[in-house]
Amino acid sequence: MSTLPRHPRLLSLEGGEGAGKSTALAAVRDLIASRGHEVVLTREPGGTPVAERVRALLLGSRDTLRGETEEEPLAAEAELLLMFAARAQHVQRVVRPALQRGAFVVSDRFTDSSYAYQGEGRGLDPLWIADLERRTVGMRPGLTLLLDLDVREGRARTSGRDLW
Repeated sequence: MSTLPRHPRLLSLEGGEGAGKSTALAAVRDLIASRGHEVVLTREPGGTPVAERVRALLLGSRDTLRGETEEEPLAAEAELLLMFAARAQHVQRVVRPALQRGAFVVSDRFTDSSYAYQGEGRGLDPLWIADLERRTVGMRPGLTLLLDLDVREGRARTSGRDLW
């Protein structure tokens, strides 16, 4: 993983589907806002109109596996580059401006997801991910909360719900 500087007002929540990220995000947002601070709640991939279009491309239709379109499977390398394209847009248009004005940014996923999904999950070199992170993001969250839940329980919680 990277040794980038951590920004104390950037927080991320990570965890598998059904782990309770949405509930935790709302609680963190409400706690920070109750102390009189501006809070920007955002997500990855996504967070800007362009990044949301990349998200739609990454996620394909609901009936296909994550990272595949109906036309053709998405190569692991293409998936990683698309994630970082969306992330670069997100950081430049949402995250940095909010942090510069003193707001807290609470993100549903951030770069740790690429280490998990594209690194461990798709077998891509974590050094490549770290290089992309350094070049396109330039910072790490000051705090990352990992919500851990058994995969079977997470799937049970999300059955019948649109994922991602």
